[in-house]
Amino acid sequence: MSRPLVLSAEDVRKVLTIKDALDAVEDAYGQKATGEASAWPMVYEQFVPGESDMDIRSGELKGAGLFGLKLTAWFSGNPSQGQPEIYGTTLLCDDRDGRPLALVNASAVTGLRTGAAGALGIKHLARKDARRLLVCGCGHQSSFQVAAALAACPQIGYVQMWDPASAEAPVARVAQVAREAKALLAAAGLTSDATIEAVADGEAAVRVADAIVTITPATTPFVQADWVRPGTHLSCVGADMEGKQEVQSALAPRARLFCDDRAQSVASGELEVPCKEGVIAPADIVAELGEVIVGRAQGRTSDDEVTLFDTSGIAAQDLAASKMAYDRAVELGLGTTVEL
Repeated sequence: MSRPLVLSAEDVRKVLTIKDALDAVEDAYGQKATGEASAWPMVYEQFVPGESDMDIRSGELKGAGLFGLKLTAWFSGNPSQGQPEIYGTTLLCDDRDGRPLALVNASAVTGLRTGAAGALGIKHLARKDARRLLVCGCGHQSSFQVAAALAACPQIGYVQMWDPASAEAPVARVAQVAREAKALLAAAGLTSDATIEAVADGEAAVRVADAIVTITPATTPFVQADWVRPGTHLSCVGADMEGKQEVQSALAPRARLFCDDRAQSVASGELEVPCKEGVIAPADIVAELGEVIVGRAQGRTSDDEVTLFDTSGIAAQDLAASKMAYDRAVELGLGTTVEL
């Protein structure tokens, strides 16, 4: 008999902030680098290609005494029926006896932890004087990317946002992103005076950016290699399934390459296509970001170097952030306990 705690999206919002997610994901990366965390092979299945699919990411956090999984299901027709396009659930289990500890609304955690991953790439790999950030993609996740970047890198003073799928500047959407990002910062007791603006000319924005975050479902690259100037950092977030790619393959040989998981990066991340094309080899990946965080690998080696961080997402991120939410919910008496 077990009595897991069920945490709703509202429960999660009460106990987890963008700063918490940064701390949790950074710790998870560090645990992976030291062997205290593991990422197991992803399970992916399309129900109707291009319309609905699901994936399962699982792993273990030995340092936290748990293992678990996140199941995400995407059904593109749901909004027309008044339902969310994506449903996600994370299961936490005790690694001593397999006992289920918690069932957590993954959608509430995923935005925070994904934003944290992109921002940690900037924090550890961008130039220390990086002030101009470009976010490519203006979907739901973009608010979390902006908030996390401003929380992790307070020196950033200027954020441009570009929608690669549109010829027009997404002015109304960016105004909404700015409000949402500032609300996420405020919930963590943080503020930022950074200017956030929409741009229509992506090439011009790439050419002057110090750091770039890509967060789209693109399968055709929209960041061209010759647009990227020396010293730029790129956190590539959107390519999380086989065939997705946001940055032209020709940039990879010019860049110092990092990822959150080597095997996943070349199987279904931003570096998958460049590897399949033979432009780079898996051995060209310098390190996982966790190895940089714990000092086992060197990140940026010069101010003129281009650095690229491929974060396709690993279960350790979700487990660490969900465990933090679970512990705080237990302390505060939040959530619903069920009998299994």
